[in-house]
Amino acid sequence: MIDLLDVLARRVGLAGAGVGTVLAVFVVTCAASLAVVTFFVVRIPADYFSTRRQPPAGPVGVRVAIAILKNVAGVALVLVGMVLSFPGIPGQGILTILVGLMLTDLPGVRRLERALARRRSVRRALDTIRARFGREPLKVD
Repeated sequence: MIDLLDVLARRVGLAGAGVGTVLAVFVVTCAASLAVVTFFVVRIPADYFSTRRQPPAGPVGVRVAIAILKNVAGVALVLVGMVLSFPGIPGQGILTILVGLMLTDLPGVRRLERALARRRSVRRALDTIRARFGREPLKVD
């Protein structure tokens, strides 16, 4: 186990750090990943993955500013999710990627989101998180 932590520490730029530091970094990244994913999964509307869902309306300037911020955050979460998907790195990689995709406004993303949300394991994880916070299960068309 110590050798594995040493190898992972070198890969992420923590060479020479103690085992406690490396372990702390992994625990913090896992907790942060779970917190971010849980926050977004609980906050999305139950019909988010429905094909009949209409985007909210509002002033153009505000919509553009929000779209820019959402896309930047979405790309960052997709990148973090990709890293968390590597073996040996703790965290919810696929769910983090899904949350990141949900924030982006790229062509084809809605179809990809729905395809991911239809997967039995992903759907079960999403609905379990929502149930713990008293939210209804997601509706996926």
